Amino acid sequence: MKLQYEYSGKLYPVNISRDGDGFKIIIGDEEFQVGYKEAKAGFCTLNINGRQVKCNIATDGSQRHIFIGGNVYRFNKVEAGAAEGEFSELPANITSPISGKVIAVGAESGSDVDEGHVILTIEAMKMEYQIKAPYSGKIEAIHFKPGDQVEIGAVLVDMEKMEDD
Repeated sequence: MKLQYEYSGKLYPVNISRDGDGFKIIIGDEEFQVGYKEAKAGFCTLNINGRQVKCNIATDGSQRHIFIGGNVYRFNKVEAGAAEGEFSELPANITSPISGKVIAVGAESGSDVDEGHVILTIEAMKMEYQIKAPYSGKIEAIHFKPGDQVEIGAVLVDMEKMEDD
């Protein structure tokens, strides 16, 4: 299966294949052996190259949001035959990886933020999920305020990436 992985303002091609009871995942030049054990729907334990981590997985159409250690990793399914050059375009907005209630907003429209800055915090299933800036940039618009309900896939923030010097 081919996916694209968004991290730190860049998109990377990802290839996933079955490998015995687990999976072999290749991201760029790196290879990972991954075991998977589901605790309940959407919650699982991953064994990544021998290291165990708990995670939450939310699905929105062809997008997968994986929460590990307070970070959100966003994967998009790639159409068959997509060329590697098609991985370079980043979305100009940040979508909600989960349905829940906005409990905090940590930036405002027009402000510059660094990569990793917590823009919004969403509460869902008695857990808090921090929505962080995937890259340094300027917040063009924040579409929700504390107390608002958001659905998975809703556009939370419009953001423009800062140009690298």
